[in-house]
Amino acid sequence: MPTEAQVEEAVAAAHAVVDEFAATPAHVRAAALDHVSKRLAERTEEIAQLISAENGKPIKWARGEVGRAVSVFRFAAEEARRFNGGEAQRLDTEAGGVGRLALTRRIPKGVVLGIAPFNFPLNLSAHKVAPAIAVGAPIILKPAPSTPISSLILGEILAETDLPAGSWSILTVPNDRMPALVQDERLPVISFTGSDTVGYAIQESVPHKHCTLGSAATPRPSSCPTGPPRPTWTGPRPASPPSPTTRAASPASPSSA
Repeated sequence: MPTEAQVEEAVAAAHAVVDEFAATPAHVRAAALDHVSKRLAERTEEIAQLISAENGKPIKWARGEVGRAVSVFRFAAEEARRFNGGEAQRLDTEAGGVGRLALTRRIPKGVVLGIAPFNFPLNLSAHKVAPAIAVGAPIILKPAPSTPISSLILGEILAETDLPAGSWSILTVPNDRMPALVQDERLPVISFTGSDTVGYAIQESVPHKHCTLGSAATPRPSSCPTGPPRPTWTGPRPASPPSPTTRAASPASPSSA
């Protein structure tokens, strides 16, 4: 379990590397994502066995989850190469715009705090980490307290890449220490997957942040940390959402770039 000092070190490093990581060439980010995809494929059986032992998932489904995570990182590598960060718009619809062109660019909003659930501990972590790296947004991943091992393995693999120090961290922070991270102004984007009550509680506690909520069944492209915030929940709002501090963490060491 990371100490308060280690958490602060990870957040400070992520905040400090925002500009550098956004400027990282696409081929560097794509190569790192390709590497993660390849290494997950090579370690499929090992990781599947760990997922099955950790959360009780049948081994067949655990292997399928690893296979899906392999695809997610591959897709993200392809998007990193394809994503041009801008869109040209002609302005000659008015006489004053003849010979003029507007360029709209999309840039990362800043550090992403990714909060993953227990039921798909690797794949739903991949859904947060891979898109963030693809667009050049530093990410701090907080796995579920009961299932941190596959995320820590993901950290091992990310450590084999040439991504800048601070561009990613895996922090096995217990839930009762999460409000401080959620409130930290250096983490302007929050990507949460889990229960609606906890998601609403997070969203309402930081209404000024870009907070995206999702589920395993309906991953949404709005979890990509670029562009303006868009609402993702359409169901009824619970009357009194509880604070996201309901479970204790399993002891584990942080893995940081």
